[in-house]
Formats: sequence, C-alpha cells, structure tokens
Amino acid sequence: MRAVLRLALLQARRDRAVLAAWILGIAGLGYAAATAITTQFAADTERAALVAVAAASPAFLFLRGLPDGISFGAVTFFQGFSFTAVLAGLMGAFLVVRHTRADEDQGRFELVGSTGVTRSAPLQATLLLGTFAIVVLALAVAGGFIGAGLPVDGSFLAGAAVGAVGLLFVGTAALVAQVMPSARTASGTAAALVGAAYLLRGAGDALGTAELSTLQVTAAWPSLLSPIGWGQRVRPFTEADPLPLLVLAGAAVILGGAAVALRRGRDLGASYVAANESGPERARRGLVSLPGLAWRLQRGSLASWCFTAAVMGAVAGGLGP
Repeated sequence: MRAVLRLALLQARRDRAVLAAWILGIAGLGYAAATAITTQFAADTERAALVAVAAASPAFLFLRGLPDGISFGAVTFFQGFSFTAVLAGLMGAFLVVRHTRADEDQGRFELVGSTGVTRSAPLQATLLLGTFAIVVLALAVAGGFIGAGLPVDGSFLAGAAVGAVGLLFVGTAALVAQVMPSARTASGTAAALVGAAYLLRGAGDALGTAELSTLQVTAAWPSLLSPIGWGQRVRPFTEADPLPLLVLAGAAVILGGAAVALRRGRDLGASYVAANESGPERARRGLVSLPGLAWRLQRGSLASWCFTAAVMGAVAGGLGP
C-alpha cells in the first residue's frame, strides 16, 4: 500500500497543473452558470417562462437536461449539469489513460516495474489519484454554487452528482486502458463513451413526459442507460435523492476492480484488443505526399467532428420556430 501511495503522489506531482486547470475551470463554469441565473432571471416569472419554453422543446431538453422547478438552484442544475458532468467525465478518463496506457506505451511502466512493485500497483495508484481528484472537483463545484448564493445542502449534492459521474468514468477509462492496444485508442474510446452517455441522456430527456403545471419533466428509459442521466436524478435542489449517487459509486468500484483484475492477467504492452499492425508492403500513391499522409492520419477525427457539427446544427435548428 505504501508503494501505491508513493506512486499516486508522484502522478499527482506530474499532473498538478493540469488537474488544477480542469478543476478550477469546471468549478468556475458552475459558478458562472449560477451567477447568470441569479442575475439575469431574478424574478420567478422570468425563470418560469424559461423553464416552460424548455419543457415544451425536445431539442432544448436534449441539449440541457430535465427541468425540475423554478428555484435558482433547480434552474442552475438543469441548465449546467449535463455539460459539467461531461467535463468531469473527460477529466477523469484522460487522467487515467495518461497514467496507465500512455505511460505503458512510453516505457515508464518498465522503470516502475524494475523497483519491485506489483504489476497492478501503478493502476491502483491512478485509481487512487483519480478518486481524490474527483472528490476535490465535487467540493470545488459545491463551493462555486455556494459562492453564487445557492442553498448549501443542494450545492453539496449537486457537486456530488458531478463527482459521481466523473468517478464512474475513472473506472470506465481504467477498464478501457487495459483492453485497448494504445493510449490513442484508449483515449478515443473513453471520450466516445462519455459522448455516448451525453447522447443517451439527451435522447431520454427529449422523449420524456412534461408536466407543465409543475414545470417538471420525467425522462424516458434511455436516460437510465446513461450515468449522466442517473446523476441528474439526484435532483439536489428539489426532492433530493442520494440513491443514484450510490448506484454510480458502486458501478465505479466494480469497473475499477475489473480493471485491476485484467491488469494482473495481462503482460506489459499487451492488450485484450489486438492492434492492427498488418498492411501492404508499399504505400498507395496518395500516401507518398504530405497532404495525403495528413489526410490519412486525420480523416477519422475530421469525420467525427463533421458528424458532431451536423448533429449540433440539426439540434440548433430544432430550437427554432
């Protein structure tokens, strides 16, 4: 255990600037959202009008989440939780891949292994660091909400909801890092899973049932397939329900335990998904030029960005009359 703690401290020292930027940025986003609601929608009628428009628009629900009343805290959580949870998931996922598969690709694990630590010690240290970073993030988000004037109890629950989603993706990324053959594919897969969670949450919310008399929306079943959907069920500023936090934390523990088990059964540099290293002996004519090589290397990223832009454009168009 001492070796795991020392490795976690070493990883924290390497990442102190990056983690500080992530945590302060996400907490600052929450503070800015809460401040904007309290200043721009100070009257109950203004917040009620905003929530009524959102509850009647599937595209708005897809982008933002579930309206749950018109209090300052409820509107802030509805407006900002989904995006904040996505950022928390990406922070946790990239942290884990950076200290697991990326270090393994770069040969750092060989140096660590030469000290006599167990095979899974670096992964356990990363899980420990990831958990600590997510807890700090949750407290920072809660502090931002409290600083903006939101209720203390609800602010801590809202921060815990963001942290629970981030913690689940820490476990998810740890598992993905064992399965995928490189840091690039592991990071891409983990980020895709975060995006899929957002899309599933959006689909469930857009298909939900609106109750305009109470200005609340109940999500449809696809939201249950998303950790972000579970996180918003906490409803921290209305009918607080901590049970989804326990579900997400339990799932994170299971995923982290599975990742450790896979690491113990995997050789250094190996993966459970084989890398595709086969190819033709000669490059095609289009690959012998710099533009052709750049296109070959970046076409996947360009296609994914274009698809994302098209989806966001369609959703934005759906917000219009």
